[in-house]
Amino acid sequence: MKSLRQTAGIILCLATLMLIGCTRKDNLTGNDWSNLHPQVATADSFELGFSYQAEGKVKGTETRLVCGSQDLLEALAVLRFTGLPEDFEIIEAPVLKLVATRRSPLSREPLELTFHKLSQDWAADSTDLILDSNISALPVPTYPLPDSVSADGDTLEVDLDSAIIQNWETEGVTGFNLVLKALGGWAEFKSAETGGYGPLLTFKYQLAGEADTLTYSQRASRDSYRVTGEQAETLASAWQLKNLLPQRLYAKFQLNDNLFQDMDGNALSSEEIKRMTINKAELVLFVKDNPYYGSTACYFYPYSVKSDSVDSPMVLAASDLESIGYTFSSGTIVNKDSVAVEITSIVQAITSGDIQNRGVVIKATSEMQNYGSLGFWHYADAQSGKKPYVKIYYTIPYLK
Repeated sequence: MKSLRQTAGIILCLATLMLIGCTRKDNLTGNDWSNLHPQVATADSFELGFSYQAEGKVKGTETRLVCGSQDLLEALAVLRFTGLPEDFEIIEAPVLKLVATRRSPLSREPLELTFHKLSQDWAADSTDLILDSNISALPVPTYPLPDSVSADGDTLEVDLDSAIIQNWETEGVTGFNLVLKALGGWAEFKSAETGGYGPLLTFKYQLAGEADTLTYSQRASRDSYRVTGEQAETLASAWQLKNLLPQRLYAKFQLNDNLFQDMDGNALSSEEIKRMTINKAELVLFVKDNPYYGSTACYFYPYSVKSDSVDSPMVLAASDLESIGYTFSSGTIVNKDSVAVEITSIVQAITSGDIQNRGVVIKATSEMQNYGSLGFWHYADAQSGKKPYVKIYYTIPYLK
């Protein structure tokens, strides 16, 4: 019996090796007897496309602090320092250190920081409740930012008036709350969430009646930012992605039955389309405006639209969207004239009949995190060679 089992095992191993050896290495979706190859289809007919403003909220866990003014949007950064001494005298001027990571492109106006005190409590995830009436200017000269900022970050050192720190207390308010604004553009700084690179306040002081010199050197215990402004709720016949007060884009493309063919060029039947495999599908968009991304990667995430009432530009709610299983973010350095957003799972679900083709929504995954913005050519007015399209790699079913 043992000999028979050994013989059967050898035969099984040999059969497995023969099967592996017969599989063609350039045909990963089939085998020698099926002779199937992935094919390519291009869909460039669109029914509707627009941009709309999505709800955006600061979470308080962002790794960047943003402040500035651009495109009718204003952002101000807020920092809280705690553990400051009471009844003391500063003997060496306080210094605020900030690590700048990015600034707006050069313009005719210099980019300068201004400094203010916030006389109210705030939480990192509810800075939208900060009132302008509780913000007062501090006697600190404006601080000009350098014309360029290193990708790794440049440390700025701002001298503060000693009286500002000596009079830091506000009744009923936790800590010393400092507000940063930017004039003439926008800037981004590393936040407390980056570990040892957040805002740092240092000074030397003596307690009342004491001769010893002590040092205060602490990073902000909490920091965040507030974004205010207005944007158009919808942009008809325009595709725009923005991060602050986010804008997303909607696109509905046609997937006609005659788009997919077998190896001989014959159109697939409806049943064959349902059973075919979508190896990869991409929405290819051509860049029209790129004021932010250069050497920085931008990441995109696609949603399938559930609502069947999208027949004109409108604001879509979260309940109108769904994330299809096995959908992933796709990213790229936006240094070419186009970007490709992977929508494989969505197209597979459409062709398989699991969902209806009601369009897709594309968002940038860095919403409310920076001043990122991207504009794309819309299919209605695209220049020659800039018309968007969907590229689909598919394999027809082996068995008919």
